[in-house]
Amino acid sequence: MIATPTYFYRTIMSVTTLSSPSSRHDHVKLAIQSQPLLGAKQPLLLEVANSSELVTVIRDICSQWSVSNPEQYALKYAEPAAAGHATVKFGYITESNRQHLKNGDILTVAKLPALAAEDVCIKIVAEGEERKTAIAQLVDLSRDYVFALEFISQTGVPKLMTIVELSQLSSEPDVQMLTSLLEAFQELMQHNVVSWEALTENFVKKLINFIDRSNQPEYFQASIVSMCLEILQSIIGNSPKFYKLVSGEISIAAVVPFLDKQDTNVKCSTLAFINAMISKADAKEKVIRNVHQLGKAMRDSILSKFPSGAVPRDIAQELYIYQCHLMNQYESRMNQKFVAGDAHMEEDLHHLPARAFQDEYVNKSKVVVSDEHWRQLGFLKWNDPRQQFMETPPGMLALDCMLHLAKHKHDTFAQFIFAHTENQCPFADASIALTKVLCQIFRVGEPPIERAHEFIPVVVIHDEPLKEIFCVTIQLLFKTWREMRASVLDLEKVMVVVTKQILTVLQFGTVLSSTDTLKLKLFEVTYKKIVEVEENNQLLDESVLKSKPVQELSEAIRPEIIELVKQERLRHLVEGATFPKIGRRGRDQLFCCRLSPNYKMLHFGDITGEQVPPLEALDKKIPVSEMKLEVGAACPHADKKRAGGNQNIFSIFYDENEHLDFVAPNETVFNIWVDGFSVLVNRKMTSKSAEEDIEMLLNMDLKIQLLDLDNILIPTHPPTIPPEPSNYDFFYKLE
Repeated sequence: MIATPTYFYRTIMSVTTLSSPSSRHDHVKLAIQSQPLLGAKQPLLLEVANSSELVTVIRDICSQWSVSNPEQYALKYAEPAAAGHATVKFGYITESNRQHLKNGDILTVAKLPALAAEDVCIKIVAEGEERKTAIAQLVDLSRDYVFALEFISQTGVPKLMTIVELSQLSSEPDVQMLTSLLEAFQELMQHNVVSWEALTENFVKKLINFIDRSNQPEYFQASIVSMCLEILQSIIGNSPKFYKLVSGEISIAAVVPFLDKQDTNVKCSTLAFINAMISKADAKEKVIRNVHQLGKAMRDSILSKFPSGAVPRDIAQELYIYQCHLMNQYESRMNQKFVAGDAHMEEDLHHLPARAFQDEYVNKSKVVVSDEHWRQLGFLKWNDPRQQFMETPPGMLALDCMLHLAKHKHDTFAQFIFAHTENQCPFADASIALTKVLCQIFRVGEPPIERAHEFIPVVVIHDEPLKEIFCVTIQLLFKTWREMRASVLDLEKVMVVVTKQILTVLQFGTVLSSTDTLKLKLFEVTYKKIVEVEENNQLLDESVLKSKPVQELSEAIRPEIIELVKQERLRHLVEGATFPKIGRRGRDQLFCCRLSPNYKMLHFGDITGEQVPPLEALDKKIPVSEMKLEVGAACPHADKKRAGGNQNIFSIFYDENEHLDFVAPNETVFNIWVDGFSVLVNRKMTSKSAEEDIEMLLNMDLKIQLLDLDNILIPTHPPTIPPEPSNYDFFYKLE
């Protein structure tokens, strides 16, 4: 008998659901197909009452198919599980999860989870093709929580560890089988049923051995290395006991060569492993500085392999996390105050005048620095410069940056000190202020934002990125100082302009591939350009804005402006965007979401690339009238590992308990989509960006409408109405 195609079920069920008057919330219409173990059976179309027990439904199905022992079977979704596909329903149907069933779902009759787990446990320790087939099936089955519980209860995880401990990479089939074993193991552990402390030492050592041997070209297998590093990364984050074993046996330097491999998964797993090692280390800055080849590896093995802006999303995210670790290595120095009498700090401080005035300090180990030299170096408190390193941030980090410039860019350093110009910029004061600004811009001391992937190449390719950026931006500061013709009292104003210049250039992101490129882009953003931007964006004169007539005009046109911003947000939703999935594993797993042009249906579906597909290519729909928006901690995925720490999360609830979960890549996308969904569900747009857009458009509209009143005084109050005449007995007679 020929099996009915899947799309036929979809068509029949959708038509029946729409046309039949019996379509109610207390029933669900399902398609049931058989598996080969039951033989060729006619597919069934059933209408199942939500109140009926599943055992009764299965008994009725087995009765229609003349299948004995119905107690040995269960219902499960026909579509297999897929790594990272959070929007695809898969696995066994139980009384606790049956509420997710929808009209048109295609189910199949399969062995009970307990029997299926028992069968797999027997076959994976057998020999021959049966074993390989069982291990391959285990990868998909392990993603189902119901099956995983049964498999774990039958000591399935220890069996997997034993097989891995005895594995040898002697042939290609062995490699494929071991890859599947490791993948199934990782899937089972992601259910958080088995503690990572319950692993065996031999199993962990075997993974370490695979990594050690893989450094030899003849033993390298991309799939094995990727899975081993992924499991070891989980061990580092979840097992204090085995973290010591892993960190003692595998150094960061040992895995750096894997970054040069062609396989994208290997690159990503290696970066994730490096980030995990740095994150877990007690002295993060020491770990980073001990691996001097990391910056070169990032440049030669990662960034040079991908065109500008084409770094895969998962790798970009790991590079961003690595960038945060690099910047956070300065946290301790940023929060360290100068301790008078500390030998090392005193020595560092005296290195500054020693490098500036080399002829006067040569061959003199102990000498008192004159007040004139401290004044010439630009210290406001020249009588006791130590006081200027008491504020945190930037603390001692400012002195470190100045010494880095004096040591590695001595000509530039000397030029700043000995430039005989009127109103010379104070080098020390400016350096301290600039270091504080850089700490704020690069979020020194703050944890990485999950799912963010806006890394800056010039940061990740240097082992001392903040100091290198300081050497470039201090040149910008002196240039802007001259352009503004500033004096010592204007330092704060200069820093405001310099901050805007730096932030403007950092928007180029992946284009900033070197310090030379960074300097070129910074110098293009002159003080004149900043002033022009400020003039274009500045608001009307405060006295005019606060006048009663303008306020009344503003309130009159505000509803129109708000409606304009709403339409702009909805236009973004119609154009659509791609979002990462909230899954346990997977690389670059995405789904796309678009709003229909009539604003009535929300379309979404799985995609393979990052391009937004046509609307008709997205096979899933949500009626806007059924949508409910939740943001932040109220979202179902707020506590998941992959979304932890990210505030840019929101969910759409529909069809009672169904939900579509979003993780926005940045705050801009988050604000646009949350505002758009808020408009659809008749809620107020609450984002800061919506408020800014409304105010910007409102002020632009006010400027345009008030152009004709330039240089005309607008009264703060309406003209006084003259008193009525004593009588109305007057007229004008035409002669």
